[in-house]
Amino acid sequence: MNFLFEEKQKLLLTTLCMIFAWGVACTSTNEKSEYLVLEGAILYDGTGGQSIGNSVIVIKGDTINCVGGEGDCTIPGGATVKDVSGKYITPGLIDSHVHFFQTGFFDSRPDALDLRDTFPMGEVIAYQQQHPQRYYNAYLCSGITGVYDVGGMSWSVQLQQSAEKNPKAPHVAAAGPLITPVAGAPFDLPSNKVLVHLDSKEAGIQTVQYMSALGSTGIKFWQLDADSEEYMERVEAVAQEIERQDNKMIAHATTLKQAKAALENGTKLLVHSVQDKEVDQEFIDLAKREETLYNPTLIVGSGYMLAYRAAAGIAPFPFEDPNGCVDPKTNKLLANASQFSEHPKLTVDFKERLKSFDPVSDRVSATNMKNLKKVYEAGIPIVVGTDAGNPGTLHGVSIYEEMEAMQKAGIPARDLIVMATKNGAMAMERLDDFGTLEQGKLANLIVLENDPASDIANMRSITHTMIKGAMKNVAEY
Repeated sequence: MNFLFEEKQKLLLTTLCMIFAWGVACTSTNEKSEYLVLEGAILYDGTGGQSIGNSVIVIKGDTINCVGGEGDCTIPGGATVKDVSGKYITPGLIDSHVHFFQTGFFDSRPDALDLRDTFPMGEVIAYQQQHPQRYYNAYLCSGITGVYDVGGMSWSVQLQQSAEKNPKAPHVAAAGPLITPVAGAPFDLPSNKVLVHLDSKEAGIQTVQYMSALGSTGIKFWQLDADSEEYMERVEAVAQEIERQDNKMIAHATTLKQAKAALENGTKLLVHSVQDKEVDQEFIDLAKREETLYNPTLIVGSGYMLAYRAAAGIAPFPFEDPNGCVDPKTNKLLANASQFSEHPKLTVDFKERLKSFDPVSDRVSATNMKNLKKVYEAGIPIVVGTDAGNPGTLHGVSIYEEMEAMQKAGIPARDLIVMATKNGAMAMERLDDFGTLEQGKLANLIVLENDPASDIANMRSITHTMIKGAMKNVAEY
């Protein structure tokens, strides 16, 4: 019966095509065009060049076949053409600093607020490993088509391959466990650790060899004991092994002294701002010499304060999510945060401090803002990364507030588009594949109602995300 019905449909379509000479290719309802064309939008291709008005993007499968202005691309016969006139298109965004082992609340960070009696750590981490799709959906819904997990358990490295094969996932790069002077952490499990104690050169070298063999994209150091000559000798030995393995060094170094020590050992990505003092010329020269990428993570520190305020029952956790990108489990966790208001850590004095915290004026450190502007003016390449997963910094939607804070620091919106696309792909070591909208690259892009180059807050006007050639309304993720 279904076959006969389909044959009747084909016959009817053929008859209509013969009767009405519309000059339009007629295809069976069962057939899907090999080409998709997006036509008419103002396009920012991620390279930093001029915008392209009345643009044309021809997509074949998951790949950009042609991109340009009116008349630059030949539209193949039978192509599906979508009119996106009046819209804006950029490459898909890239969050260059996330952590899949963390939830956005304290259940995954008992070092900040110990909730292990309610949320056993083993169960939390197992859930994180087994259910990355909820975050994949949140990222794609937010227009993020690539993420860099710069520190987690070794299973995070496996997400690189599984996400690549998943049509409903962003591209993933992952570093795996972090090397640190700290011995042990409450979010580590006996069977799987986030932090590897660098108590000897051998421990660090073996970690680099193991993670490189697994396919990690980068080896991260979490803090550096820059005042210890013995410790820095271990760091130097590990840095040399990173180079031998053709991997790259990443550093969480939040003081100027630590950051310089990291750069002197060849760090290619600094994943936080220098927070204790203004960066100097020596820092700038070292960063330029090493061609280091700088990730300011402006909002993550105060995100903890917002999460603490919610846990203490002082104020609900504030976030904008008009497209419903945040997953139900996270929403429920945040909505019930005040159940922990009598936690021993939330003392009377601490609660008073939390009440005095202003979510607007205290959101971003003035030193971090000043250093970001100085780094930008020095010409050091900058990426956008949120540190998502930390308490108060949610997977997906946090990228908007991070970019808006960067704009307030003095970075033009047009340059922020490049930082959130091309530079992010550089950090992930995937610029040959995506990050800009160019022929031969994967078709990862977003469609916006308003101009992101006039105000980066217009990234919030996203309507559609295309990942690996498949485009959906963000509400569908």
